[in-house]
Amino acid sequence: MIFRAIIAFVALLNFLPTAQADDMPPAGHFIEIDNARIRYVEEGSGPAVLILHGASSNAEDMRLALSGHLDGLRAVYVDRPGLGWSERPDMAWTPEREAALLAELIRVLEIESPVVVGHSWGGAITMRLAIDHGEGLSGIVLIGAPLHSGVGDAAWYNRASRWFGIGPIITRMIIPLVGPSRIEEGLQETFHPQPVPDGYAEAVQINRIFHTAVFKANAEDMAQVNDHLARQEDLYSGITLPAVFLAGNSDRVVYTDRHSRPVAATLPNAELIVREDWGHMLHHSAPDAVADAVRRLHGNGAN
Repeated sequence: MIFRAIIAFVALLNFLPTAQADDMPPAGHFIEIDNARIRYVEEGSGPAVLILHGASSNAEDMRLALSGHLDGLRAVYVDRPGLGWSERPDMAWTPEREAALLAELIRVLEIESPVVVGHSWGGAITMRLAIDHGEGLSGIVLIGAPLHSGVGDAAWYNRASRWFGIGPIITRMIIPLVGPSRIEEGLQETFHPQPVPDGYAEAVQINRIFHTAVFKANAEDMAQVNDHLARQEDLYSGITLPAVFLAGNSDRVVYTDRHSRPVAATLPNAELIVREDWGHMLHHSAPDAVADAVRRLHGNGAN
C-alpha cells in the first residue's frame, strides 16, 4: 500500500504545472529547430560570431559580458537547448545531438562562416561542433572549457535528479526551495578571483536554473560529463580549425593544466592565452580578450 502511494505521488508530481515566476524571457527571438523552440539574441552586423554559454547559465551571462565589445560583428547569443528559455528535444541528450542542432541553427539563421565562442560546458559543445560540423566555421574560441574526462563526480543533486521516484521530488520541490540560498556562494567561487559584478544574478536571471525543466536538462548534462568527454577527447587532434584557448591559472572550476593547456598543444592551429589573474568567468573580467580573439580568427587565424 505504501509503495502504491509513493508511485501515485510521483505520478502526480509529473503532472503538476512547472510554471514559475521567471517564465517571462528577456529580449530575443525564438526559432524552432528539431521540434524545439530555441531562444537567441542577435546584435550588430558584420562577420558572425555564435556565442554559447556554460552549464547552469543562459545567454544573458555571455551577453552581459560581451555586448558592447563586439562592434562590427554579428553576434548571435543562444540559450543552449534545455537551458535559459530554450526547449530541449524529447530524447536522450548528448553533445553530438546538441552540435547537430546548433549546426542546423547556423544553417537556418544563415550565420555565415561564424567564429564559435564557448564558455565552460559551452566550450565542450563547441569542440563537438568543430569535430562533427567544422566545415564552414571560421574558428573557435574556448573559455575555461572542460575538455578531458576525469573531472570528478557529478554533484549528488544532479545524479539524484535522474533517480526513479526521488528525481521528481528533488527537481520540483527541494531544488526550488533550497537552490536560491546557495546562489551567492556558488557565484563567488565561479567568479574567483574577481568579485561578482553588482546586480549580476538579477541581470542574467540566474534563478532560471531552478525552473524544473531547466534544472532537469542541466542535471542531465552534468551527470554524464565524464562519459561525454571520454567519447570526444581522442578526436581533438583532428580539429584543423584555427582555435584560441583562453584560460586562467586562478580558475577554481576548470583547471587550465588539465584541460586547455594539453588540448591546445595537440591542435595544429591553436593559440593558448593564459593569465594568472583570470578565473573561470574571464569573459567578464577580460571581455576585450575574447573580442580580440574573435576578430583575429576572422582575419588571419590564430598565431
